[in-house]
Amino acid sequence: MKKRVLVVPAGTEIAHEVIESLRFSKFWDVYGGNSVNDHSEILLRDKCHFVPFVIDPNFVPAVQDLVTKLKIDFVVPAHDEALFRLAGRIDGAIVAGPLPNLGDILKLKSTTIAKLRHVVPAPQVYAPGEEAFPVFCKPDRGQGSRGIKIVHDPDELLRMRSADGNLIVQELLTGEEVTVDCFSDPSSRLLFAGARSRVRTTGGISVRSRLVSDAEFPNLASRISEGLQLTGAWFFQMKRGADGHYKLLEVANRIAGSSGFQRVRGINLMDAWLHQLSGQAVTFQSPADIDFVYDRALYVKTIVLSQVDALYVDFDDTLILDGSKINHRLVGMLYGAKYNKQKKLILLTRHDGIVEEKLSAFGLSALFDEIIHLKKGERKSDSIAGPHAIFIDDSYRERADVAETCGAIAIGPESLDLVEGIL
Repeated sequence: MKKRVLVVPAGTEIAHEVIESLRFSKFWDVYGGNSVNDHSEILLRDKCHFVPFVIDPNFVPAVQDLVTKLKIDFVVPAHDEALFRLAGRIDGAIVAGPLPNLGDILKLKSTTIAKLRHVVPAPQVYAPGEEAFPVFCKPDRGQGSRGIKIVHDPDELLRMRSADGNLIVQELLTGEEVTVDCFSDPSSRLLFAGARSRVRTTGGISVRSRLVSDAEFPNLASRISEGLQLTGAWFFQMKRGADGHYKLLEVANRIAGSSGFQRVRGINLMDAWLHQLSGQAVTFQSPADIDFVYDRALYVKTIVLSQVDALYVDFDDTLILDGSKINHRLVGMLYGAKYNKQKKLILLTRHDGIVEEKLSAFGLSALFDEIIHLKKGERKSDSIAGPHAIFIDDSYRERADVAETCGAIAIGPESLDLVEGIL
């Protein structure tokens, strides 16, 4: 039986990433709580329920009521304020986020930087009268890059401080900014760290990213994880200073709104977190070694720059969902790949039955160039030729084996944004 997951508020970009991460899973049944009518109603339909706005005094009681009424197993806060308000306050469900003590540190950028100043490089934070202009101002409590401003003179800064006491004033960092998506086990041991550039941002959210290959970031991530005792999914942001070194901007114990960058590489941070919170040990396959641009314009699009010659597709729970439903998005992409891009399509399955008859019943007899029907005990990795292939399968074990043995790009049905990038 699927476990029930409540995402609140369900209309944020973070929530949309949670929903996309879990929508094809056979383990999780996703519900939403939201205060307005928005895109979450389209994504979740009748599974979206009303809760007050996150700063409303009735927000936490309303979430608790939904947990009880819907028999929710996990609550995923999809906004920083919800993260801090729900920590330690929900009975009967596990909240995916920091414990209250850690939440008190992370809710302010100033306390986060103070905690980590001797752990990783951090920018200078100025007290009144100590500033070296120009300076960088941003809300001390807030998410993304909303409300940021470069200030050039003391009078302007005085006016800003008088109007808003929730400001942190730092040295101005002018170099490249990166986000590092991370995952730590229950002992705060780092299991994954993947850095991506923030090429373009909209409303404080990174909407265009490329992979950043720098051996420094996993080391920094490991030190941050141990220093804050982080577990599960989290991320941090850094920016390069005039001295050429990256310095810390902020840390959050949740997935980022653009962590779909990692998902399309085969690293599903939200799914892994829920499995870890269920008491299971989590491992990650090597992420897809593929050169691509991740770009968002109210939807996700990828541009695959690496060579792809063939697509290997699993049948049960990948091409056909719940035994009776066609994965229409995948089927459309496969037709496009075959007829528009002349890619070879191979069905690779251990289906218990005559798979040709099932394909005929679904009107898919002409789709595949080849069908490989494996016997019990045979490995799918033995049937995949060459590294210029994409392997699509709902099974983590199969994907990990193929990725490690063949070097092929191995993804689950939740990662089809990458497949669309070849069309």
